[in-house]
Amino acid sequence: MTAPLAVIPGDTSAPLFKVFHSTLGEHVLVVPHSRIFDLPHDPNGDGDALVLPASLVAALADTASGEVPLDHVVEPSPQSISLNVSSSCNLSCSYCYAARGSFQGAQPDPMPWEVARAAIDKLLCGADPLSPVTVGFLGGEPFVNRRLIHRAVEYAAEEGSKRRLDVRFSVTTNGTLLHEEDVELLRKHRFAVTVSVDGGEQIQNLQRPASGARIGSYQMLFDATRSLLGNPGSAQVAARATVARGEFNLRERFEAVLSIGFREMGFAPLRAARADGDALRDEDWPRYLDAMVEIAKSELERAYQGVPIRFSNLAVALKQLHRGASSPYPCGAGGGYFSVAANGDWYACHRAIGSSTFRVGNNEALDLNRRREFLAARHVHSQSACRQCWARYLCSGGCHQEASSRSNSSCGFIRGWLEFCLAAYCELSARRPEFFNPGNSF
Repeated sequence: MTAPLAVIPGDTSAPLFKVFHSTLGEHVLVVPHSRIFDLPHDPNGDGDALVLPASLVAALADTASGEVPLDHVVEPSPQSISLNVSSSCNLSCSYCYAARGSFQGAQPDPMPWEVARAAIDKLLCGADPLSPVTVGFLGGEPFVNRRLIHRAVEYAAEEGSKRRLDVRFSVTTNGTLLHEEDVELLRKHRFAVTVSVDGGEQIQNLQRPASGARIGSYQMLFDATRSLLGNPGSAQVAARATVARGEFNLRERFEAVLSIGFREMGFAPLRAARADGDALRDEDWPRYLDAMVEIAKSELERAYQGVPIRFSNLAVALKQLHRGASSPYPCGAGGGYFSVAANGDWYACHRAIGSSTFRVGNNEALDLNRRREFLAARHVHSQSACRQCWARYLCSGGCHQEASSRSNSSCGFIRGWLEFCLAAYCELSARRPEFFNPGNSF
């Protein structure tokens, strides 16, 4: 095992296990490394007060061979980049963190080919050949700069083949500008395509207005994505909706998006916005949780019948629990993942273009000291609000960009959602164990 850059001890008094309930009975989550066990029937029904022998908990929580200790700060090779190829967008979403791709003036121009090629070369030269490599495209709206996307994909695929690398691609798009040649590109290569769509026609047009267009963004999306949704080829296509306060009719929005032809959809709550924005407030989180659980319960009923889950939030959580996901970081930001601005600067997060705090280098080289400082400061053991939480290695502190908006209520949502997913995992594992077989589609 490679020596860690640093060791950040956890709180020795933090809980090592969490007892939870399902329709099958009681279970225990061993917090480090997310190990789940059934508990014997408690005749007193007082499982929350269960006391496990300290020696047993320590043994169950111990780091196994091949696992990275959760107090380690490690520095993996970059395996994934997103290229911020566009500095503009044809929609005017009020909550856009990227200010339509300009990042409040930090990225005034689109990415030129020379910058994209240099970033791809840097990624491919240093990547671990035993793991997949991903080149992603973001904006603004990426397909405003479609010529660069096409050129970058063909180049990365060709160079990756020469190096015997498993090169894959991703794009986050509003879906309204797709041309048939774009669809063919997505079908041809292994693309993860995330389409931002907020629901049916009314809420889509309201939250994602089309600037100066003769028709609304809903109709534009419907027309432009029809071919891809009908025949995705090698692409994996999913919809993602932003949930602002006051808009918790999630089931209606879920069904509306699926009716367009999407096979899966997830929701992302608006946690941070301008002072006059519609970010969720403390009183909104219980309603949001109820709406999420309502959809998840109906999707579980489908899963019990052997039908794939269409709710991305639930499917991802179940996959993570099944593989024992446990991490001191919520994502790969600054670790295996970086976002490249149009000028060639590398940032630890695609939402932080222009932020000196997140800038960790450029196409020439990464600043190792800045990268290490970033990783050490954002380790979950460095987050005072997280050190005593039983969900600390599942949530891992949440999005770095949204940490300042963290509250007891929003953290309560995370714990409530995870507790529901833990119970759902146990129930689905018992009723449909084949659901988790390798290669089975969620």
